[in-house]
Amino acid sequence: MTDNENTKTFRARITRNVIGIALMAAVLAAPAFATTVAKLGLAQLAKRADLIVQGQVQSVYSQWDEQRRLVFTYISIRVDDQLKGESRQSVLIRQVGGTVGTIQMSVAGVPQFKSGEMAIVFLKRQDDSTFQVVGMNQGLYEIVQDFAVSNVFGVDLFDSKTGEITRPLVGGRAPLEQLKTKIRELLQ
Repeated sequence: MTDNENTKTFRARITRNVIGIALMAAVLAAPAFATTVAKLGLAQLAKRADLIVQGQVQSVYSQWDEQRRLVFTYISIRVDDQLKGESRQSVLIRQVGGTVGTIQMSVAGVPQFKSGEMAIVFLKRQDDSTFQVVGMNQGLYEIVQDFAVSNVFGVDLFDSKTGEITRPLVGGRAPLEQLKTKIRELLQ
């Protein structure tokens, strides 16, 4: 190789490295997209909910809306313990997002349900006789070995008292019966 060819090769490597570094810096500097919701304490969740139930997820399925513009996921929950609202044997939750065929739609912060899991959910009635979870994933407590576990991931929480936005790093956990007692006390 001649000195001229070595210089061109060296310049090409430098140029590629500079472009690579610039692209990496641009990606890292871009704002991260997250869902921001109002931070809700247990009292606020209980107050905003039309229905609070403990139960088992019976089914989870997704389908297109009538116009084939949005995918919705439907979650059927068998009610084992009614904490607030009218007595019922089951509830149907409808939330945006899901997978139909090869099409997947997702919204950060929407609670994820698994068939067979036990949970306490804070629900708001929708117009079509379905419910939505209050406060996105703040309104879902998964029941794991007699504990109620809150996993508030995928959202930024806006605290209206302080004006701060925080991103939870860990979920909360409380003994199941203690949480249910606290909810009942808040509803009196």
